[in-house]
Amino acid sequence: MRLKRHIIKVGRVLIPRRLIIALLPLLLQAGYMHAQNFKASASQNTVGVGQQFQVNYSIDAQAGGFRAPSFSGFDVYSGPNESSSIQFINGSVSQTLSISFILAAKQEGTFTIDGASIESGGKTLTSNSLLIKVVKGSAPSQPAQAQQQGGGSGQQTTALAGDAKKNLFIRIIPDKTKVYQGQQLLLTVKIFSRMNLQNLDNANFPDYNGFYSQDITPKNQQIIPSKEVYNGVTYMTAVLKQAIVFPQHTGVLKIDPASVDCTVAEKVKANNIFDAFFGGSYRNVKYSIKSDPIAITVLPLPETKKPFSGAVGQYSIKGTLDRTNVKANDAVNLTISVTGSGNLKLIDTLPVKFPPDFDHYDPKIADHFSATASGISGTRTFNYLLIPRSEGHYKIPSEEFTYFDPEKKGYVSLAIPEFAIDVAKGDNTGAVSLNNGTNKEDVKMLGQDIRYLHTGRVPAVPADTIFLYSLPFYAGMGLPVLAFLILAFARRKYIAMNSDQVAVRKRGATRMAKKRLKAAYGFMNSGNKAAFYAEIHSALMKYLSDKFTIPLSELSREKITEELEKKNIKDENIASLMAALDNCEFARYAPSNAAGNLNQVYESAMKLITELHEPPRA
Repeated sequence: MRLKRHIIKVGRVLIPRRLIIALLPLLLQAGYMHAQNFKASASQNTVGVGQQFQVNYSIDAQAGGFRAPSFSGFDVYSGPNESSSIQFINGSVSQTLSISFILAAKQEGTFTIDGASIESGGKTLTSNSLLIKVVKGSAPSQPAQAQQQGGGSGQQTTALAGDAKKNLFIRIIPDKTKVYQGQQLLLTVKIFSRMNLQNLDNANFPDYNGFYSQDITPKNQQIIPSKEVYNGVTYMTAVLKQAIVFPQHTGVLKIDPASVDCTVAEKVKANNIFDAFFGGSYRNVKYSIKSDPIAITVLPLPETKKPFSGAVGQYSIKGTLDRTNVKANDAVNLTISVTGSGNLKLIDTLPVKFPPDFDHYDPKIADHFSATASGISGTRTFNYLLIPRSEGHYKIPSEEFTYFDPEKKGYVSLAIPEFAIDVAKGDNTGAVSLNNGTNKEDVKMLGQDIRYLHTGRVPAVPADTIFLYSLPFYAGMGLPVLAFLILAFARRKYIAMNSDQVAVRKRGATRMAKKRLKAAYGFMNSGNKAAFYAEIHSALMKYLSDKFTIPLSELSREKITEELEKKNIKDENIASLMAALDNCEFARYAPSNAAGNLNQVYESAMKLITELHEPPRA
């Protein structure tokens, strides 16, 4: 038994094992001298655009110094992948070296893959060339014939694209496929795999055209795989991106596909017993996978006779007044908070009416939001600074805040509380008295709005001057009446101007836009590009919303263009505005790629608002 372990049977001859090992180099050299056939073959000669196929180069001799062709017109997804084998057949020894590539064609046509070269036995060998026909769509898998002089069939390989579609794919998963305009929905981009996934690269996500979007994917998040059953099959899955989106238009809105490049370790078939014993070898193959587009049906909101705030979701509202007993010219703070879940960021005004004797400006808005897979929720707070100018008993009347609740499929109205303020007589200086928490800058302009009558002493008239029926006498009698009439007219005009909230918003649109641009200027000086572009975009959109009295939720590119054309705005100004909005959108969703001269963007936005404020006359 011991002797048999040292003897190998070759054909009908028993040869000692040590002798074979000693003669192996000579046997291999003899084999190499008789066979130096270097050939190329393709798994398919007809392929579709983007369809993956394999090109293989093989030589049955010891070789090195392989040089691949340029593969012009093709993308190289994997390669060179090298494998070798040694065989003993009826006393003959042969070695085969194989080098393979995974390719995909870029466009239709007929292409020639030039021959590769390799060094063997002191000579440079060149393989045959390959003729590949590329057609539109997907070509069926078929064994390709090796294109070489002397004929012979090429090596047949299994098309990898079919396996990838079954075992590796990406999906965009909405939590709802039918929503109302302005209703939030969650989109999840998820990858499914039953393959040995090694790496992900070049991920491209949709732009969500027609939606206002909020990315909720944490920065630098780690992709954590988990098991999931889909269509009865267990996959390893991972979430690549999540976003909350709000549809801005009705109808069927399409969300474009997402794509990602995947590197997969695939097992190479063992060519001999030794490779099989040690588990075989692997090669990395690159796949480019793309999801299917999805469609979201967006339903229009029902008609309503009540003033609609544009809010869609579920909300509650409360208000507080810091003081109810003040003197004239004392500052008062009114705070109204809207809390809930939905499109909170699109709530920019509240239906609040103030007494005519109160000075006030647009509120300060403070946000406390959280964005999770459950949606966007939190509180938007409106803080109004009020200056009562005359003594008396005043009321800020209760108003209704109306929003649409998708779960109830109807409108809900919430009452903003009524507030009563008792104003006592103040001093005659007109100076604004501040209470705790009131910013001096907030009332700087308010204190300059209304000038009061001079209360100083009038110079005395000399005793020898006859005053009765003189010009100063008539002037003194008529001026108070004239002043009263002027003040009464100015007061009525002031009340009329401020009773129309739409007109107030229009008049204040440019001033508020420039105020918001000042905030963007601060971000520019601090180098905060993301905040700068977000503030520029907000200033332009809110300016247009105020200028044309269109709710932000209904403000689209088509609507903006239509309104500007009605105002006879120049085409170049409209194009500049659209370009500015596009640049800001790109910078908001790809802050790492944000570029450009920030000062130039700021000056351009300021110029656009100024030119739109005074449109050319027809």
